[in-house]
Amino acid sequence: MEPLNKSADLSALKIDRAEEPGSRRLVWAGVATLCVAAVVFLFFLARSKGVALRAPEVTTTRVALVTPTQASTVLTASGYIVARAKAEISPKTVGRIAWLNIEEGQRVKKGELLARLESQELEAQKREYVAARDQVVAQLENARLDRNRAKAMLDEKIGSRQAFDAADSQVRSLAAQVASAEQLVKYTDELIKNAEIYSPINGVVTVKKAFLGETVAPQGFGGAGSAGATFAVIVDLSSLEMEADINEQNVAKLTIGQPAEVALDAYPDKPYKARLRQIVPTADRQKGSVKVKIELLDKDAKVLPEMSCRVVFLNPEAKVDEKAKPKVMVPAASLVDVGGEKGVLVVANDRAVFRPLVLGPAAGAQVEVSSGVAGGEEIVADAASAGHAWRRDQNVRIKRD
Repeated sequence: MEPLNKSADLSALKIDRAEEPGSRRLVWAGVATLCVAAVVFLFFLARSKGVALRAPEVTTTRVALVTPTQASTVLTASGYIVARAKAEISPKTVGRIAWLNIEEGQRVKKGELLARLESQELEAQKREYVAARDQVVAQLENARLDRNRAKAMLDEKIGSRQAFDAADSQVRSLAAQVASAEQLVKYTDELIKNAEIYSPINGVVTVKKAFLGETVAPQGFGGAGSAGATFAVIVDLSSLEMEADINEQNVAKLTIGQPAEVALDAYPDKPYKARLRQIVPTADRQKGSVKVKIELLDKDAKVLPEMSCRVVFLNPEAKVDEKAKPKVMVPAASLVDVGGEKGVLVVANDRAVFRPLVLGPAAGAQVEVSSGVAGGEEIVADAASAGHAWRRDQNVRIKRD
């Protein structure tokens, strides 16, 4: 068979061997080497200039607002608000709640009825004891009449001594039965009274663990229901104070009646005047601490049980100008120089923004601030000792505990 196209030029299909494949590989290898060298050069250049290639990890602190009284600080500690007068309510008997009149936050008075347990069986038992007592009382009245007749016959020499003694013995026996029935009635009355739960103190209900229809039990007995042994907790809010654990080495710095200031973590800008009321005369061997109790002198409705707080013990001999304005203080370790200005790095939303400050005199490890921050701002704690330069605005990674 002859080819379809006899005039086709097949010379264009030959391989051009003028350019060798190895030359292209050399070119690409050279380009890759230059890229790596550029990256290494930029890395060492950044390191030499103190520039971080990734967001630095930082720890934070807060700008402190120091009141005039805190300037004479002897010791600081943290603790919690507790109540000196608190009652954990529980019933005296096991029973089911038939009536309930408590809610969390409710104010109650001493002796106020809070709840009543079911007592139908006890009331029926009481009626049975009362009926039995009344029956014995009727028998006793007849026995006394018989004894009186026997006594009259004995006096008239008609009856015998034996008959009188038998009638007198019957009277004494029935009188004992009446006394026993009376005690059973009184015992049942006490059981019915125990089914009623009263408030032992004036205060506020802070915990409610029992509900209508639930079975409750006395403390130490074990509860059949979820309420367990504690029915409710009532706290006398007027007895609230602070408890704190003080290191044994610092107890010598404290004296009974020493002035102090207590600041709630929820309201750090409103310190309360306080005084050291008691140093508990025992130590915690494991913690190496001693518990102290601080009385709040001007507490208000914001102070609640179990709130966390801080106490500042003051030097009783220091003179304090309470009319002076609070001072804004920042740690010296947080101060950095950016663009020829001194300031701090304010942290918000994983960003550190430089804030220039007008600084005042230093006081130990703290420096007073005239303007730039107002107190409470979160700042980078050890910015001055970081191994890189800071910019005015950059990403950071906050170190978590």
